[in-house]
Amino acid sequence: MDDLSKKKYDFLLYLLEEGDAMVCIDARLPEVDVPASHKNNSSLNLIFNLNFRRPLEITEEGIFASLAFNGRPYKCAIPFEAVWAIYDPKMKNGQVWEESIPEDMNLADQVQLDQPEKPLLKPLKSSGKPAKEPANEPAKDTKTKGKRDRSHLRVIK
Repeated sequence: MDDLSKKKYDFLLYLLEEGDAMVCIDARLPEVDVPASHKNNSSLNLIFNLNFRRPLEITEEGIFASLAFNGRPYKCAIPFEAVWAIYDPKMKNGQVWEESIPEDMNLADQVQLDQPEKPLLKPLKSSGKPAKEPANEPAKDTKTKGKRDRSHLRVIK
């Protein structure tokens, strides 16, 4: 095992001791075995956890696991040569190996390393009071106040 693969192996085990680990790989490498629909992906992100119900084996050569793709299991083989980043998806703690990043991939499109992540939506603070109806909308009919529109449900016998 070369030094770079050893670092990836050690870091993956470290994160898995805490919980989830997101592994970013170049699935185009011939040694990588993933479903054909993902084989052309230079930045395939896969989540691993030691509590998986399906088999998971991490060796010094790579990661061997049965993963679900569109609800169907697939036995994947991912050598550490294909791994270019590993991080904790909850804590954003991770490691990127620049020498392993595919040359044709623009990392700025994938990960914003220099800037903290900005939320897309701002959380709303609630006062605990129900919201007032907008002035431009008519008042709701009080007869239907307790009823919900269930037109999207149907009875199955």
